Amino acid sequence: MRAFISKTPLGARVLLFLGLIVMLSSCGGGYSTSLTDPAGEDAILIIGSSTVEVIRGMQEAYTSGQEISIMADQEVDGEYVRKAITIWAEDDGYFCVENLPPGRYTLKGIRMIGNRGGDFTIWNELRMPNERWMAASANYRYTFTGEYFQTSPRLNVYNFQHNVFSLTGGGTVVHYKMAKMDNDKFHLSTTYTRDYVENYFINKYPDSGWVPILQTLVPAGGQER
Repeated sequence: MRAFISKTPLGARVLLFLGLIVMLSSCGGGYSTSLTDPAGEDAILIIGSSTVEVIRGMQEAYTSGQEISIMADQEVDGEYVRKAITIWAEDDGYFCVENLPPGRYTLKGIRMIGNRGGDFTIWNELRMPNERWMAASANYRYTFTGEYFQTSPRLNVYNFQHNVFSLTGGGTVVHYKMAKMDNDKFHLSTTYTRDYVENYFINKYPDSGWVPILQTLVPAGGQER
């Protein structure tokens, strides 16, 4: 699998880190990408990956430097309470959030800062099914509104799968979502090969209590030997 690398100046990383602290303080807490054990029978796990293709300018694909935003409706005393969850993706674009309370969760937006191809915010209004994704400058701030939660859980796991966002210019974003990729090509000459997201976390955190659940979710024939 090809590694997609972007060079981020130290100063930009510091500014982004400080900005993230401010954002997390406003949304009630932050989460790191790691897997330990389920905190209980109702604990929720979110997994997925994101790649951003920049068609204009440098014409490159990026996975590092992504701030992932998740819109949540969490159950509190029998009612849904809206919350914004913000996490960092790993350098290869994978992300996870574990031990969330029961509720509804969906991918809302992605922010990239300090990449050579430019700084971008990508988001979805989620007002209707199959709503298009949009792009603006990195300092654009969207609201966590919307009525459509596009992913359903299986065994308490929300698998957002592999997401490729192709920025074709003029704020237009073409979004691709798939369970795995096998030499797939989209708007760049880059080809992608990625196994099921479940297998990635099974291999990275073999001692996690989530592994038996993830192994059950891998499609038949897709389990690694």
